[in-house]
Amino acid sequence: MDTEMIEVLIKQLEQSSLHELELTLGNDSLHLVKASAAPAPIVNTQATVPSQPVTPETAVPTEPEAPTGTAIKAPLVGIVYLSPKPDADPYFEVGAHVNKGDVVCIIESMKMMNEIKSTVSGTLKAINVDNESLVEYDQALVTIEEDRA
Repeated sequence: MDTEMIEVLIKQLEQSSLHELELTLGNDSLHLVKASAAPAPIVNTQATVPSQPVTPETAVPTEPEAPTGTAIKAPLVGIVYLSPKPDADPYFEVGAHVNKGDVVCIIESMKMMNEIKSTVSGTLKAINVDNESLVEYDQALVTIEEDRA
């Protein structure tokens, strides 16, 4: 593991929603933890309890629904690229048809470029990662709704 790779990992961790990253490559081991802001002070206040339960008039939003379909997942940790070259168009746009075996993205790991191919044919419903972002093992990269036979 060289310093350039470590710097890239630190930069990607800072820009991601991850809090911690642990990576072991052969005899090298790296453990990164994102610095967190100081915790908010805890204030003890007494609140009056209403005699009747209060129900919200509007529904509380839940987490956004994950797209249905088959998720193509990362087989390794690395930096994901959604196009074959930096100045090229992406492999696919949302709504495009993808065939089984088509390359949907590339993951760079240890200076090696690994093509990630679709395991199904269908319509690309979602791209779940940002270009040039750090992806974890088994993280959903894209979601494809399979063709009906």
